[in-house]
Parts: sequence; C-alpha cells; structure tokens
Amino acid sequence: MKKRIIVMLLALCLMTGIVSEANANLLTNGNFNSPNSADAPDAWTIWTWGSSAWANHQNDSSSYDETYYMAVGGSSDSGAGLYQIVAATAGVTYTLTVDGGAQAWWKPYGEMKIFFLDASDAVLDTQVAVTADPSGYDTQVDWHNVTLTAIAPVGTTQIKIELACASGQGTVWFDNAVLVPEPATMAIFGLGLLLIKRKK
Repeated sequence: MKKRIIVMLLALCLMTGIVSEANANLLTNGNFNSPNSADAPDAWTIWTWGSSAWANHQNDSSSYDETYYMAVGGSSDSGAGLYQIVAATAGVTYTLTVDGGAQAWWKPYGEMKIFFLDASDAVLDTQVAVTADPSGYDTQVDWHNVTLTAIAPVGTTQIKIELACASGQGTVWFDNAVLVPEPATMAIFGLGLLLIKRKK
C-alpha cells in the first residue's frame, strides 16, 4: 500500500513538472528580439535561394508590437526563410503558433512548417500552414496569428521549424514563434515511463 501511494505521489509530481515544462516555448528566441540589432537572429539559421532573395532582422513601422521581427522574401526566381531544430518525442502532440503577415507588393506567399526528424535527420513527416496568401496583387496581409498542431510520428527525435516566403514576389513577416508540446500527451508519456521503471 505504501509503495502504491509513493508511486502515485511520484506520478503526480512528474506530471506536474511535465505540464509546467510543456507550457514552455521549446524555441529559443522565438520573438526574434535577440540581438537588439539588424544582425541575424540568435538561434535561427537563415537560408536563401536565387540571386534576389532577402532575410532581414528588422524593427520598423511594419512591426505591430514595436520589437524586432523577420522579413523574408524574394522575386519570382528566388526565396528565403529561416529554421530552428529542437529535441522532440514520438507520440507527443506539438502546437506551433506564429504571428505572420505580408507586404503589399505583388503577391508573396508565406508558410510555416513542422518537420519531424529521426536521429539521422531524415524527414518522417511534414505539416504546413499558410501564414500569408494575399487575395490579390499589391494587397497587404495584416499581422495575424496562425496555429498548426501535429503528432510526432514513431521514430521522432527532433523537430525542425521553418518559416519561409514560399513563392511570389515581395516580403512576408514572422514574429512570436512558439512551439509547445501538449501537456496531456506529455503527462501520459511521463506516467508510462514511471510505470515501466516501477515494473523493473
């Protein structure tokens, strides 16, 4: 009886810790406020393709919260984006939220993606959400929040978060990227580990 009570208390403590951990943003510098300059944002890797692409870390009148954000874009034959990779657990539900928008210039198309990777960096699954899809040319997409939720498939050890101007000509904006595991699935996973250890 005492052992059962101890196990239940340990499970409760573990789940409480996991829920607290689950509420934390897994992304580093998701608000792009570091550094406080036009230098590339800390913890993110920027990529471009084509000769006329750009990825700017900036703070100007386009910002809705008066802090730094990312402005990425290109022309019809180029594009840009940025990504960050974090540890992940198979079977856990992850939710990505990002504030996005687009400049009123031609028709830039923005996307945010979740890539589930195994230990060798192979892609197991990809989930995509549109952050900016102008209704017409030279139409601004105002800042708004976009959410994407997905379950990590078997074999997942990492998640790659990518924010990009996928096509079109112009600039898309990104700010306040947050990736969190769902508390319930993390708690179940943690309880399962505890019970496995108890049986041993």
